[in-house]
Amino acid sequence: MAKRKSADGKTPGAKRVLLAENDRETRTAVSNALKRAGYHVTLARNGAHALASIEKSYFDLAFLDIWMPEMSGLDVIASARNGKRHPKIIVTTSAGAPEALLHAVREQAYEYLVKPFPAREAVEVANRALRKNETPPFEVISARPHWVEALAPCTRDAAERIQSFLIHLECELSEDMRRTVSLALRELLMNAVEWGGKLDPNRKVRIAYIRLSRMLLYRVVDPGAGFSFDGLKHAVAGHTAGEMAQVVTFRAEMGMRPGGFGIAMARAIADELLYSENQNEVILVKYMPHRDGDAPCSEDEANTDATE
Repeated sequence: MAKRKSADGKTPGAKRVLLAENDRETRTAVSNALKRAGYHVTLARNGAHALASIEKSYFDLAFLDIWMPEMSGLDVIASARNGKRHPKIIVTTSAGAPEALLHAVREQAYEYLVKPFPAREAVEVANRALRKNETPPFEVISARPHWVEALAPCTRDAAERIQSFLIHLECELSEDMRRTVSLALRELLMNAVEWGGKLDPNRKVRIAYIRLSRMLLYRVVDPGAGFSFDGLKHAVAGHTAGEMAQVVTFRAEMGMRPGGFGIAMARAIADELLYSENQNEVILVKYMPHRDGDAPCSEDEANTDATE
């Protein structure tokens, strides 16, 4: 049953959300969706208005458009962090803004939405951000354009959030390649938090993203003791087609999500997939196609290019 509203139209006890969005259509659609979901929404027309609202009133959550007049969303985040009470931050912006995303990661933004996005997605993000069993924050080790590294809690929510951040850094990839690489990274992260971290939010998985001119590399290190493919009952890797039912049964008994195809899928997508001796550390390598303006990888290649 929906909560009863007061005479002013507000729901008593509703979570307070600040929505600072430069695009009018997005602002209206997201505001209406959040209100229908039971949130108390305050609108800000620009960055300066958003910061003044945060300094004046308490908010549980803030949606901040990065590109706003008078004061950018990134400046609002930095200033709000100095206050006694600051909301969780959801950053919104258009595609192709990796530098802004890195700044958002460094400032501990909860999540990142790329416009245009359906209004219901904003509601879903708000619900995740404000649920009671909230995930501890990431620890950002490096936030350079070609080297991003973080420690994240061993939860599925954290794995999906860090995967979303990292894959949006690759604005130059084709949509198909981004989708497949994202899928492989997600499976590796899920294996790390489920199998290595035992879904314990007090344990950490270490994730690194390294981008070279013609190579994309992800490194995932889980806190577990490692494993052997010979004894890997929960995964398709190492099993025959006739043993798939055993994999499904084992995952159900362990309370694991349906699947078991993660390692096999990652192997199929990656150009190289390398495991450490204990196999609690994995490196995924994807080679990138040559782009105009790339520096040659070697002197021999430079000479070859010059003669073509």
